[in-house]
Amino acid sequence: MTVLTATYRIVTPMFIGNAEQKADSVRPPSIKGALRFWWRALNWGKSLSEAGTTTEALKRLYREERRLFGTAAVVEDDRSLGQGVFLLRVSQQPRITLETVWPQNNTGSGYLGYGLMATHDQLHREGLKEGADFRLELRFKPGTPSADVDVLIETLRAWSLFGGLGSRARRGFGSITLLELNGQDAQIDQSAYEAAARRILSDAVEVKAFPPYTAFNGHARFGIVATGREARETHNQAGLAYKNHRGQSSALRGDVKIPFGLPLQGVDPDHRRASPLLFHVHALCDNRFAAAVLYLPAAFHHEPRYQPADLAGFYRNVAGFVPAEAHS
Repeated sequence: MTVLTATYRIVTPMFIGNAEQKADSVRPPSIKGALRFWWRALNWGKSLSEAGTTTEALKRLYREERRLFGTAAVVEDDRSLGQGVFLLRVSQQPRITLETVWPQNNTGSGYLGYGLMATHDQLHREGLKEGADFRLELRFKPGTPSADVDVLIETLRAWSLFGGLGSRARRGFGSITLLELNGQDAQIDQSAYEAAARRILSDAVEVKAFPPYTAFNGHARFGIVATGREARETHNQAGLAYKNHRGQSSALRGDVKIPFGLPLQGVDPDHRRASPLLFHVHALCDNRFAAAVLYLPAAFHHEPRYQPADLAGFYRNVAGFVPAEAHS
């Protein structure tokens, strides 16, 4: 039986919660959800290449995700519940130290963390403080092909390069960094970090059409927007850069801001669409931190008014946030 172990560090406060919104642990269903997201993001190009059409690629992707990760629903073609090829457990929980005051308004982190701060009718969201480690164990079924194990290793690494866990994870909160994989040191410096990210982007460079969901494609970009010796300040600097690009001090107004995500106050408060910009703070091996942004554009919304003929033009101001030298 093959077993993978992966140790991660919480790099920025992680706003996860139980049914009462209390941050008390990292939970396997949440982690598995994050791994599904990054697996789908990584595998759109492969699925499309093998299937030939978008419709067939989505069907193929769904079947493969169901096989790898399992499903809680009865499947029509085999009338059974799927468990997937591995069982995931958290073999070491992070040390529980709570964060109840960060971020604050009128800061870069506060700009990225809208919804976390206290208001007149709700308390500040409760999160796990940074610096704590947790360990995962993925125990594969006997006979699982080595290719399946390799795919999960790739997904575990991608989650560390770009992702996190909890509320506002796309804005760099709850960022995580892989420390060890099967007992081997996995920490890297900034040069290796950027190279690893760009290798993933280069694998999708032939995917010319915008995908139907958030996934790597030929329009994707990656860049470092801030570095520093403190994770929170590095995150704050990234938030200030984003605020300067999109906020009140920028030239962007009204409908021009729609591609950054919905709802948009005063323009469209009713529809929802996540931003194609994903922020992440990575812990480097030299005790420094890098705040990165990943641009993953896709079909924007099913509403006809949000289906422009020139999607690249629609996203131009969003893509422009990624430093030019970062994707050349």
